[in-house]
Amino acid sequence: MRSPNRNRPNYRSTALCAVSLALAVLLLAVPAAANTADFTVSENGSVLYAEAKFSGSSYLLVMPGLLGEDVALEDVRNLTLTNENGTVVEPKNTKGTLTFPEGNYTLTYSLPIAGGFVYAKFPTAYDVTVTLPEPYTTGHLILGTVSGGGVISADAEQTVVTFTQTKAVSLTFYEENREMILYAFLAGWLVVLALAYMRYRKIKKNRLKI
Repeated sequence: MRSPNRNRPNYRSTALCAVSLALAVLLLAVPAAANTADFTVSENGSVLYAEAKFSGSSYLLVMPGLLGEDVALEDVRNLTLTNENGTVVEPKNTKGTLTFPEGNYTLTYSLPIAGGFVYAKFPTAYDVTVTLPEPYTTGHLILGTVSGGGVISADAEQTVVTFTQTKAVSLTFYEENREMILYAFLAGWLVVLALAYMRYRKIKKNRLKI
């Protein structure tokens, strides 16, 4: 009777270990879902609606002060924080910093807009979109600036500004007809300056003749 070979390699066990290791590597390689924040300006340009989906334990509701410091937003409305099970969570608000147990959340709120200025700051990097309904737009050097990294796309109905993995966004928006008004104003001043220069040249020429 042949005795069993105790030194024979266990191929089945080795294969299972290899598969388990491969699955572990794949799970580690899959990136976590990015934190996102979507902001939409109301049709009359006076209210900002926000929806953020993120994983973490804090969120910021601040705006820049006169010296660039963080100042808590005072007029936040309809704030609702829900966890991944749909349960409403009551966050603690400390000078504009919301805190809550670590987890996956959806946060919605709204706030009034002053001077066409939109600003948001985040505790970690977020993918952000800001949607401006027609007739509002942005991206003008004077009328509507956009913070670094913002990519503007527009169609007949809206303008969308997207930011990828950023910790702060800011922009100012304006009505499209203001651009034409600005150009008309500048053109008017150019005419005034040209007439003044021509008059000056004429007076100077007459003085030289005397």
